[in-house]
Amino acid sequence: MALVSLLSAKGSPGVTTTALLSAALWPHPAVLLDADPAGGDVVARVPAADGGVLDPDRGLLPLLTSARRGLSGAQVLEQAQVVAGGTRVVCGLAGPEQSLAAGPGWSALATAAAGLGHGDVPTDVLVDAGRVGAEAVHLDLLRAADAVVLVTRADTASVLHARERLRVLGGALRRGDGLLPRTGVVVVGDPRRRDADEAAAVLTAVGGWVEDFGRLPLDTAGARVFDGARTSWPERTALVRAGRAVVATLAAAAHGELQRGAA
Repeated sequence: MALVSLLSAKGSPGVTTTALLSAALWPHPAVLLDADPAGGDVVARVPAADGGVLDPDRGLLPLLTSARRGLSGAQVLEQAQVVAGGTRVVCGLAGPEQSLAAGPGWSALATAAAGLGHGDVPTDVLVDAGRVGAEAVHLDLLRAADAVVLVTRADTASVLHARERLRVLGGALRRGDGLLPRTGVVVVGDPRRRDADEAAAVLTAVGGWVEDFGRLPLDTAGARVFDGARTSWPERTALVRAGRAVVATLAAAAHGELQRGAA
């Protein structure tokens, strides 16, 4: 199956919402790994399937702690909790202090996450990697990915930061075999304007290895679904309607069903 890592360059472009959206609409069995080293948002944002709160003691921290002794895909799934809507989520860290203490556990986690595709029930892993720089402690989760997705807003400042981040990651994510993970952008913007199209054109011009994975609208009401808000007909929100096409593109790219540059 596939490992897909979603990240941001700066600010709050909507990477966690995009990750939750992708996990909810993913066409294959999947689990969302909240792996932002600065601290995860999912445990505070999304209610459990029964309407209660998620258990903050289950999730990424016990995985990284036990990773020193080796880690399996089954252990990753054991830490998953089901949130409202049915998505399986591995909750993130409380803050950056826990991330630094994890040390080499990130590499073992990346290996285990990639290995989930070879179990009795092949499972795709979607990673909310948060903001990522060239020295990020969790770069192995991106290097091991089948697809890396940078989520950015369409405004000028965001595009400039995203362009620089792509340039940096072009070297930082290169694997031992000299290859890069399949990498592209999802631009969040006002669908009534051309800003998002122009932003995507600027970002894909960074190099032939950067792809255009699609657009998502700025839809505050639609995004509230992923905060546990009750919304009539959530599948009719602009975010979910546009998200279906974006998620289909990401899944096809991650599974090698989409030719490069065809999104």
